Amino acid sequence: MNQNQLVTQLNAGLLSRGIVRDKPIVLHVDDDPASLVMAEGSLEDASFEVVQASDGLEAIEKFQACEPDIIIMDAVMPNMDGFDAISHIRKTALGAHVPILMITGLDDLDSITRAYDEGATDFLTKPINFFILPHRVQYMLRSRDTADKLRSSQAKLDNAQRIARLGHWEWTIETDEFFWSKEFARILKFPDDQFEGHLDTLLNAIDGAQRSGVKTVATQAVAEAREFSVEFTIAAENDGLGVRSIRLEAEPNINDAGVCTHMLGTMQDITERKNAQKQIHNLAYYDLVTGLPNRAQLNEKLNYALKLAERTQTKFGLLFLDLDHFKQVNDTLGHDAGDDLLRQVSDRLSHVLRDSDMFVRASATVDNANSKHLVARLGGDEFVVLLGQINQAEDAARVAERIACSIGEPYNIGDIEVAVTTTIGISVYPTDGRDSETLMKHADVAMYHAKEQGRNGYQFYSKGIHEKALARFAMERELKQAIENEQLQIVYQPKIDLVSGATSGVEALVRWNHPEKGPVSPADFIPLAEETGLILPLGQWVLTESCKQMQRWIEKGIGPFSVAVNCSPVQFTRGNMIRDIDSAIEQSGLDPRHLEVELTESLFLHNIEKGIQILKSMKELGIKIAVDDFGTGFSSLSYLKRLPVDKLKIDQSFVKELDTDKGDAAIVSAIITLSHNLNLSVVAEGVENVAQLNVLQEQRCNEVQGYFISYPLTADEFENWITDKEADSFKQASGL
Repeated sequence: MNQNQLVTQLNAGLLSRGIVRDKPIVLHVDDDPASLVMAEGSLEDASFEVVQASDGLEAIEKFQACEPDIIIMDAVMPNMDGFDAISHIRKTALGAHVPILMITGLDDLDSITRAYDEGATDFLTKPINFFILPHRVQYMLRSRDTADKLRSSQAKLDNAQRIARLGHWEWTIETDEFFWSKEFARILKFPDDQFEGHLDTLLNAIDGAQRSGVKTVATQAVAEAREFSVEFTIAAENDGLGVRSIRLEAEPNINDAGVCTHMLGTMQDITERKNAQKQIHNLAYYDLVTGLPNRAQLNEKLNYALKLAERTQTKFGLLFLDLDHFKQVNDTLGHDAGDDLLRQVSDRLSHVLRDSDMFVRASATVDNANSKHLVARLGGDEFVVLLGQINQAEDAARVAERIACSIGEPYNIGDIEVAVTTTIGISVYPTDGRDSETLMKHADVAMYHAKEQGRNGYQFYSKGIHEKALARFAMERELKQAIENEQLQIVYQPKIDLVSGATSGVEALVRWNHPEKGPVSPADFIPLAEETGLILPLGQWVLTESCKQMQRWIEKGIGPFSVAVNCSPVQFTRGNMIRDIDSAIEQSGLDPRHLEVELTESLFLHNIEKGIQILKSMKELGIKIAVDDFGTGFSSLSYLKRLPVDKLKIDQSFVKELDTDKGDAAIVSAIITLSHNLNLSVVAEGVENVAQLNVLQEQRCNEVQGYFISYPLTADEFENWITDKEADSFKQASGL
């Protein structure tokens, strides 16, 4: 390459930096006029423009004025030496990368080292070969242009990575050295001048709950010499997003031995992509007006509900809703008002679904987490409610009643009060269909049948289910009235001590004698009371009245013995059982030692620790506790020894064939032995004949009750029964 070609190339470099010049400018700084003159001639002959300065201070002024392409700087000068001048120039934005050739007569290593430390690009020692000097300058400028291109390329890469929110990194496995790019540092909020660290430097920036998972993925990939990809979140700063989503990807650099020596990878901020995906998902699966799931999401959830119900042999309900007279609101007040009304309706539907969740799935035992209910808008004024898992068809009717009641309340649309109602059709799987299309169609048909009957109501597709639901609701109303009007009655079944033969206590049982229908079985109205919450006032009344009656007997000289009262798990989960027991004792004046509360095993199944705490709180009141129907639930012997209870009651299903079935006899014997070893007494229910009684006596059961001893008695009947029993015992003792 000749001199003219080189100058042309250097000028091209100036153009690439946005500077248009005929000749490259050299700033020559020296306090020796002879050196300045000799260098000037040589450089101008090589097509350079030369600007001169006699010391460091003047050099700084000339540098700012002419913006030279290269500086030749003498080391030792008056006023300000070359070292300080270089230091000042390097601190300016313009002087950060300009080539500086240091001329020094000093030959010690410290001066050379200092020159480089202050920012010199290269150095020459005196005396200077002025013939060679232009060539040295030309090649320094060529190196400058190469470095400029590299910096430009890096800047373009940094800018591209910034736009793409994509950084790169390298991890040296043996030394755990971690190097990263500018965008990598920006994503993780690292300092602008920090571009290296260790793997833990990265991990410490990750949300704590995900940190170990990311580390496991990375270390396993190194061990297996394979690529990896992992996503995590980091805390966001000042962007209103809360967290940002990050994807880390890498591939291994493997040596000849097949060992991973480095991981080369990228890090990308994918928050916007995630948000866009979420927005696309929302547009595809949610209604724009109400924010509720739309038809597409309903179809997916309905298909899932079908598979779940088929696998678990359970039921679910589908409610098809239509707003009555919605068109009048739309036509009269406008579409904006109609949309406002739809949003308010959707809020009420969602609220009803949340409140209904407890009783709809109160006794469900499988896949509860996946059997969520769903309310969706199909379009217009049509909504669908999917009840994911119900115990019986009547549960769907109960939800429909609550929906109708909630939607029927007035709405405020601007300054205007609006009233609408809803008509609901109900289909139930599997009775009304085994596929989504059939269930939807039948719920729609049922809704139109309900409209024909006057709107503002609900209708099952199946006539039999509808009639059954109506009958059940009628019983619910009548039971509520019976509780309020004290139409229920408490009877008492005696318990006998098998050692002494004396009456050891009574069990309080509630009975309902309907004024028109006659006696109603407890098997019908007790579950209904639990489902509807009526068990709370009913249970409190039974508890208080039983305690009062026991106290009256004691005051009459009957007893004392204990009165046992059954308590439902619902009274603990939805009421305040400890307060109710304490109130009953206080109102009756009964010694708490004479009150026995019977609980079923189901109270302890879902949360054994909470169950134990409840029992301890009850024991602190001074009462006795019995586990009812022992052996019929999921009895856990490991927890039984921890329960602070006094008695176990053997369920009558084991007593029924006790004298003929060896299996039942073995079970009863095991329960009695276990109880005695745990210092618990045992009560056997359902004793109906002398053979059963004899077996229980042989097995050292403590107490028995059943029809063989006595049927449940009213308070007056019990007084007569115990008087006659004591009279018979006196006659036997006296030999009369």
